[in-house]
Amino acid sequence: MHLRGLLALAAVASLGFGCSDTDKTNDDVAPGGSDSGGANASGGSAGNSASGNAGSAGSFNLGGSVGQNDGGTSAAGGDGGLEDLPSEVNVIITADNAYGFGYGTKTALANYFGGVENQLSADIFLCPIGRGPEQYVVPAEDANAGGYLYIIGYADKSTTQGVIAKFFREGAAPVYTGAGKWEVCATGQDYDPPSGGPDLATINDYIGKCNAGELDPTTSSVGWVDTTGNEHGRLTFGEDNSTERDLPTPGNEFPVVCEIEPSARWMWFDWQAPGSDKSPFIWPEGSGNVTKDFLIFRLGADQVPSKPPK
Repeated sequence: MHLRGLLALAAVASLGFGCSDTDKTNDDVAPGGSDSGGANASGGSAGNSASGNAGSAGSFNLGGSVGQNDGGTSAAGGDGGLEDLPSEVNVIITADNAYGFGYGTKTALANYFGGVENQLSADIFLCPIGRGPEQYVVPAEDANAGGYLYIIGYADKSTTQGVIAKFFREGAAPVYTGAGKWEVCATGQDYDPPSGGPDLATINDYIGKCNAGELDPTTSSVGWVDTTGNEHGRLTFGEDNSTERDLPTPGNEFPVVCEIEPSARWMWFDWQAPGSDKSPFIWPEGSGNVTKDFLIFRLGADQVPSKPPK
């Protein structure tokens, strides 16, 4: 079963659920109320991966924005606000197992594409686009809602966990997971598919706690960490998107994901002690939330593609 939902600004919008082992691109998601900023989505057609065509993506329109002076500055190097970029952002993303993404400021998400939970391996990896990874088109005004790009991730307690994505717009260099000054906060608040994951209010509450560095040190990263990390864990970049896989092994946990270049790397939180020879992308056994998810990843404005040349 595959569950897909979309949450709008400030309040939880209506969730659309699609159960399918075939096409995931044709789900319709009901819009949120006007007080929430509104959100709607319409699925597009997936292309033939053998021909290298991604096909037409589903188009999304999210309402809501926040003041640019709320942007702040992060360890990721965000300058507190994006330029008024004229081009829409195309996104190809998948996760083992669940993800959401959106744009916002240092203190809150302004919009959120969320609730995609992959419970089958085919829903994560298989081509074409829409069978495994999803493709989105984010209007420029929604991508310009604040100084940060956010990804939310969480996983089941089995086999492997990670997220990989590409964000690109006409005339600018792509942004990939696993490249650049990403940071992560491991909240320690456990969600497993098919729970639906954290709602927008919960995510924003935890962004505030991550900023304050006030999370439980026994179950979380306490605050934001980069690849250097702290005694509670670190951000980790895994294998690039170039190597096929039969069975998960350290350094080769995932098969190739279609329509994402090898420049992208899998990304997750490493909760282990420094020097561990175990992969943070492979479930370590047990039933507790040892991986400390759900996870909030973010990238500052100076790492998001710049204004396309005229």
